[in-house]
Amino acid sequence: GGITVRMRGTSSIISGSDPLYIVDGVIVDNSSAQLRDLGARSSVQNRLADINPADIERIEVIRGAAAAALYGSRANNGVVQIFTKRGSEGRPRATLNVRYGQDALPRRLGMNMAALNTAGAPVQRFDYQDQIFRTADVVETNLSISGGTQATTYYLSGGLLNQQGIVDATSATRQSVRLNLGQELASSLRIDVGANYINNQANFLPNGERPGGVLTALVFTPTDFNFFPNESGVYPLPPTGGVFANPLLAIDRFEYPEVTNRFIGSARTRWSASERFALDYNIGFDTYSTDASEFIPRGAVNPSQQTALGLSATAIRDSRIVNQDLVATSGYDLSSSLRMRTSAGMNYTNQQLRTTTAATFDLLPTVDLVSGGTPAAAQSEIEVATLGFYGEQVATWRDILTINGSLRADAASNFGANERWQLYPKAQLSYVVGEESWFQDSFLGDAFGTFRFRTAIGYAGNQPSAANAYSRFDVYNRAVADGRVGLVNSTTRGNEDLRPERQREFEVGVDFGILTNRINAEVTYYDKLVDDLLLFRPIARSSGFATQFANIGSMSNKGWEALVTTQNINSDEYQWTTTFNYSTNKNRVETLTIPSFVGIAGYPNRVEEGQPVGIFYGQYYLRNEDGSIQTNANGAPIGSGSANQRVIGDPNPQWTGSVLNEFAFRDNVRMRVLFDGTFGNDVVNLTRRITDIFLAGADTEFELLPFGDPRRVANGRFSGRAAIFEEYVEDGSFVKLREISLSYNLTQPFVTRYLPGGVELTIAGRNLYTWTDYTGYDPELNLFGQNTVGRGFDFATYPIPRTVAFSARFAY
Repeated sequence: GGITVRMRGTSSIISGSDPLYIVDGVIVDNSSAQLRDLGARSSVQNRLADINPADIERIEVIRGAAAAALYGSRANNGVVQIFTKRGSEGRPRATLNVRYGQDALPRRLGMNMAALNTAGAPVQRFDYQDQIFRTADVVETNLSISGGTQATTYYLSGGLLNQQGIVDATSATRQSVRLNLGQELASSLRIDVGANYINNQANFLPNGERPGGVLTALVFTPTDFNFFPNESGVYPLPPTGGVFANPLLAIDRFEYPEVTNRFIGSARTRWSASERFALDYNIGFDTYSTDASEFIPRGAVNPSQQTALGLSATAIRDSRIVNQDLVATSGYDLSSSLRMRTSAGMNYTNQQLRTTTAATFDLLPTVDLVSGGTPAAAQSEIEVATLGFYGEQVATWRDILTINGSLRADAASNFGANERWQLYPKAQLSYVVGEESWFQDSFLGDAFGTFRFRTAIGYAGNQPSAANAYSRFDVYNRAVADGRVGLVNSTTRGNEDLRPERQREFEVGVDFGILTNRINAEVTYYDKLVDDLLLFRPIARSSGFATQFANIGSMSNKGWEALVTTQNINSDEYQWTTTFNYSTNKNRVETLTIPSFVGIAGYPNRVEEGQPVGIFYGQYYLRNEDGSIQTNANGAPIGSGSANQRVIGDPNPQWTGSVLNEFAFRDNVRMRVLFDGTFGNDVVNLTRRITDIFLAGADTEFELLPFGDPRRVANGRFSGRAAIFEEYVEDGSFVKLREISLSYNLTQPFVTRYLPGGVELTIAGRNLYTWTDYTGYDPELNLFGQNTVGRGFDFATYPIPRTVAFSARFAY
């Protein structure tokens, strides 16, 4: 699915707030582009799904000023550096991992199974969740070989993943191969190269806001309607309108395949001219081609719809990112106590994106290709280039006090000549107070085993998304008149004064250990302010345009982070470690040069000055003095009316946290138990809203009871509250048993005789149980994927599965 990551809050309205991802020095594409309309915008794969986790050695998360120093105009949202496995000197070592698991739906929606309909007549009810969902198999195999000499190292791996989706007819397959080589060309010159090829194949089905969605039809259709095919194998059309599809027909005959072929390559050369000077050159290359298709057979929807005669479409996206880095580093001592390090370098990145689509709505019988009708085609091309220079100076005194300062100058082709070059300074200070003799000799030294104070301030930038790469230009659109092709100007005016979003981030923190460092903690306070937020603003139509992409305001994020690790037991035979993670973030739109506005049309969210971004805004209940909801003469609730709306919820959590317990017994048994959760966030349960309207949800059973039955809900209550969105704002807080894993390592002589690395058996479960008051599938779902404003919406969204898997690792 389209995963999202937020580091210290949301930093943009339109340009995206996900971090920059670097794999072995390669800037990689982590988009969740939907090339065909699948409705639920989070149901498409995120391109990070192409990376095989079995190849990952470690992950480093870079926040704040450190990220600003490294990547300047692209570091507003932090940086995630992924390092893959490398070979080491020694004999060849082979490792085989095999895993088999099953995914299942952890929680079902309550459906209306009342025996009577609204007329009081007996009816047969259907819960199609039994036909839509399944227990899905997951099979994964990874094989790697590594080794090398002092001069040459190698790591070669291959992986195969076959995963069924918990929605029937959905699936994903990933095949990958990776080769990492290291070669010492001379005593002072070394080169490391990496190559990774991935073939990813997925089969999707539409959901969410897509009328042809499978789960969409489930919630939009009364449960007394029979979707099953008749004796001739013909599926009936839904009764709720021509735009909807029969979900069983969609599972049986709709096709949404997607195939991605991707290559990620890297090369790094390091010349160590002397003990004091080194020169590094790195080049990264990430390219992929994605082919997404769509097929809807003839007669699958109401004859009034455009797709009634069938639809065949395909879209091909070709992406290429090339980045180059050249860095010179010099280290030298000014005295026995003062050590200096000077770095200078440059970065260059070029990204190209081409998308071609073709579709036809009138298919020949039995044909599912675009050539089966009269196709229409479209094409787009985007290219963005970024160039940066930076210098950094680090001074360390007695290995206790470190001061770091740097300055970056970045330019990007997205912006006009007047605003293209931007400067991003950074300063950091770290003081290991615990190493001072006066600290160690005082009562503080008795209390703290270690103690470090740190602070930093830095500036970073954020570029607009690829879709807005040419917003500094006036753009012209194709127009056809009398069969002739011409041009008309777009209603969006270009802006040569466009500037990147610019973030100032300050942080201060302490790291310390107590009880002879059996308890270690990191505590940080941060304060982020983003100026020059980018957005389309309305302009006077007398100018000949309607909107302009411009810098329109500022946004802040402030919060605390705490990480505590405790060594509860640390003996020769038993170890028990607990890690607590806590973070809180307060987001606020500080200024807007335009009026407040709806974030996503048709949904109850808003961007408003003085409020968190993406707040829920809509009608609310009128209440009596005692807090109860006012009702009319028929007992239906009374809402505030469309002309009287207010803030009714906030999708941003007040705090998030996790508790990880890790156990070890001798060298044979390991166990991990992870709980995590978010607290204080709201979710708009649009799924429940639709089941209320169409009397499909379990709550609506009481409206179908005979008149006079004391359990009956006032007639019209459910339809009457549909526009009162306060009803559907639910507490999205949750605690999840995210993972339990138990591993046993067979190190007996009869095993190690043939497999020196041993055999490790593991059973693991993920997303096992959720404690929440939320009434939908999962409060962690989000309809709009990586969208920064559209957070906290659940609308017939593909659920997160519960996974239980067994794996075995054989090491030679």
